[in-house]
Amino acid sequence: MKNKRRHKCVLCQEYFKNNKMSEEHYPAKNTGNIDIVKLDATKMYEDMTNDKLFYDIKARMSEGKSFREASDEYFDEELATSLYPKGRTSRTLCRKCNTFLGRFDEAYKRFFDKDGAEQIIKGFQQKTKLEIIKSIYAKFLSVPECKGYDFDFRQFIIDGESYSGDWRVYCTKRDSSTDLHNLADIETGMLDWDQDGKKIIFELSDEKFIFHLANFVIPETLCGLNLFDIMNKNYKMRSGKDLIEGGIHPMILISKLLSEEDINY
Repeated sequence: MKNKRRHKCVLCQEYFKNNKMSEEHYPAKNTGNIDIVKLDATKMYEDMTNDKLFYDIKARMSEGKSFREASDEYFDEELATSLYPKGRTSRTLCRKCNTFLGRFDEAYKRFFDKDGAEQIIKGFQQKTKLEIIKSIYAKFLSVPECKGYDFDFRQFIIDGESYSGDWRVYCTKRDSSTDLHNLADIETGMLDWDQDGKKIIFELSDEKFIFHLANFVIPETLCGLNLFDIMNKNYKMRSGKDLIEGGIHPMILISKLLSEEDINY
């Protein structure tokens, strides 16, 4: 009864009244997590197969619009409905922890703005690189599919200098191999690797990168860069084209397509 009207912070694990909790964006608001819409994937497929999409865009272009303008209008008017106008958020962090993690988000934004470019990121201070890594680990604490999991990296996020636990984060740069019809969805997801609940992969993404949190070593042909590798002077970012059929992300996307009619973008 004591905790019935109180909420547990996913980072510090303490209980707080509702007014002491805050909205956490996952991914960060300034990396594409704003005005999330629902895409009618079934209608898009039908319009593509019967050429309605082609003729609709062509008609809009005949009015003087560019291909990009015509495509954007078609998407907005025919396929999309507003789902999260202010972005995807969750009341999972207390105000103190959310403020604490704010500087990690700032560090990650530097990585995001530079497209993860190796020649630039290697010049970052080690402290900044560590904060980039912690920012992604922390975001997974708020991912809905991760609810109920007792992750062993909370203390690492709070004050750790290194982490040797069970969970690895892999980073993949988006390209046409990862994104169906070049649509960069920022959904979250989960994949039960062996269908036995022992090997799990969670997914989180933004407009430029896809992250996978796994409690086992994902085969190299399917996974992106181990995020801890950015601590080294020499590392190479991996994109979807470097992986077999785009890697893990398309596998999660297809599994969701089989179970849902719509996808959120």
